[in-house]
Amino acid sequence: QLVLQTVSQGSLDASEDLQKEFATIEKKKEELADYFCEDRKNVSLEDVFSTMKTFRELFLKALQ
Repeated sequence: QLVLQTVSQGSLDASEDLQKEFATIEKKKEELADYFCEDRKNVSLEDVFSTMKTFRELFLKALQ
């Protein structure tokens, strides 16, 4: 029973840590959406990364 309690507590701790990480990612996504003038509530991570990729490509092209 002690082993089961230890495993359960470990699972709960990992779940809480994961929820914190997701909250951090969501906050950063919203900050990036604001920076790129996107709608922070409707933008996906894919949209943010796509915008960043396009910006990088255009920036590098402008440098040339």
